[in-house]
Formats: sequence, structure tokens, C-alpha cells
Amino acid sequence: MKRCPYCGAEYPDEAVICAIDHTPFEQPVEPPPPEPKVVEYRFRQLSAADSQQDFVTLVSCATLPAADLIVSRLEAAGIEAFIPDQSLMQVYGGALNAFGYVRVQIAPKDYDAATELLSDIYNAA
Repeated sequence: MKRCPYCGAEYPDEAVICAIDHTPFEQPVEPPPPEPKVVEYRFRQLSAADSQQDFVTLVSCATLPAADLIVSRLEAAGIEAFIPDQSLMQVYGGALNAFGYVRVQIAPKDYDAATELLSDIYNAA
């Protein structure tokens, strides 16, 4: 039920103006739609020592599903990738603050191709 702010008469919720004194009822203001969240990752440049490793961390994601999405994109392009923390995050997924973020790792030889492929979410460090 709506109540006229001037005379106090009550009206059904669909009423837009008071029939007695013609005071308009305030229309509920709808909140603006939320702005879409931009996912952005920072990929660091590989050092000479990193190039000698079997695998290097491409990116660290906040959640396991985000890391899975990146691995799927990489594998679809023929770049081998894996999540070394996957089992841990499946068991302790709610404790990211205790363990850090979920890492996506690839071979150093694929690093440039991977950053190029993921350039839509890439932000150079």
C-alpha cells in the first residue's frame, strides 16, 4: 500500500498519483545495473633462469574455475598447460587466502604464444 505524503490517504501499490490532492507518488528508483567486472591478469617477463625450468607460472588466478578457463583456452590452441594446485584447491577452495592463488603453468617455450593468445586479458607488468 502507498500513502500520500501530503494528505495521508492510502492507495494500492500501482497508483501513481493521489486522487484527492493530485500529489504524485515517488516512483521507486531502480539501481543502475552493475558494471561488468573486467578480468585482468599480469603476466611477468621471463628471466634467463626461468627459461631453464621445465614449467613456469603463466598467471595466478583468484579461483579454480578462472584457472580452468585459461587452461581450456590454452589447450584448445595446442599449448600444454596445467594447474599444479588443482587438487589442493578442490579440497580447500574456500581457503585461498591461506594458500595464495591458483597457478596456471606452461613450458617456457610456449610463454610468448600463450601471452599472445590471452592478449584480451593481458596487462604487462
